[in-house]
Amino acid sequence: MTRKAVLDVGALFEEHWTGIPNVVAALVRHALDDQSIDWVFTHETVPLPRELVVKFLRQRSGAGGLDALSQLVWDVPPIAQADAAEMVAIFPNIKPVRRYFGKEAAIIHDLSPIVTPQFHNADNIFHFANRIRADVETSDHLFCVSRATLTDVEAYFGKPASEMSVIRLGCEFEPNELSAGALQLRPELSVEPYVVVIGTLEPRKNGSLIFDYLMTDPGFASRFKVVFVGRDGWLDEKSRLMSRLQGAGVAADRILFTGFISNEERTALMLNSAFCIYPSFFEGFGLPVLEAGAMGKVTVCSNSSSMPEVFPEQCVFFDPTEPFEFAQALRTAELRAAQTRSAGQSVSDLLERAAPHGWDRCYAEIARWVKEQ
Repeated sequence: MTRKAVLDVGALFEEHWTGIPNVVAALVRHALDDQSIDWVFTHETVPLPRELVVKFLRQRSGAGGLDALSQLVWDVPPIAQADAAEMVAIFPNIKPVRRYFGKEAAIIHDLSPIVTPQFHNADNIFHFANRIRADVETSDHLFCVSRATLTDVEAYFGKPASEMSVIRLGCEFEPNELSAGALQLRPELSVEPYVVVIGTLEPRKNGSLIFDYLMTDPGFASRFKVVFVGRDGWLDEKSRLMSRLQGAGVAADRILFTGFISNEERTALMLNSAFCIYPSFFEGFGLPVLEAGAMGKVTVCSNSSSMPEVFPEQCVFFDPTEPFEFAQALRTAELRAAQTRSAGQSVSDLLERAAPHGWDRCYAEIARWVKEQ
């Protein structure tokens, strides 16, 4: 008999997908192809038409979704509690309802507001701490995105290890995205050397470390333009960082902030970079490190929290609190990048390299638990 299960896709209603919405989208793509489970996609307890979910995936955005949802709330009854009691539910982000379904599992991405409260405001810490405790206590199983996150959940909430498992996140590239990026790898279309710094602009991402380094070695900015790829976060981090360049001997046009960009643009920027930099103080997983490694790019990466688990063979690690280690890592990455240029890789080569790092294992672990209930 086909198992009936719920997958909460509330994160897909965000207009600009980064982080968790991209994770949810990847799981939904696999769920749509899985004939062994009768998946019901929901926003809280409201079942969503599959065509709406497919539309989100096609446009890679939840734009227009809230208008559709406001009508659905009137037209479609929520899942009755008697029916819910016979169903398994997976919550890939927060749990908007608790103990409503017969069996409930949640994906825990990180405990950053608790483990690194210095990078969050007080309201966010208080809200997260109260919400996550209830989410953990009311879940029959927790899928943690890294061993580091599982260890944190065990330490802070005492959740038995038997009720948790690690699911490794994945990355998959569309052939057309790689084709567009690979075109720029041709020698006749060579671009000025640059490095990419990936992640939302906020203090936890530790972008200030790069500016510290540029103030001691402005020559790096003459060899490489520094491109920050990611949307603005809180505390107006961009203005704060740029103000530090005054008098440092680094021209402002050597630093570029892209803001939010499409997957195609992001892939092309990473693929054509000399190497990537990921200086974050704390991550639940670090998807950009996986994506860069799957492309064959070297990443100068913090050795904290989960990041050493992600793609160690393609990383040059450093302590994010030690500027000297960061400087050494940059020099090492510069040498490695010069020896392992991506030029000459075809799209098929890139797809073959990325194939072992897809979402199959992640989804399979979730599906296995659902079918065992």
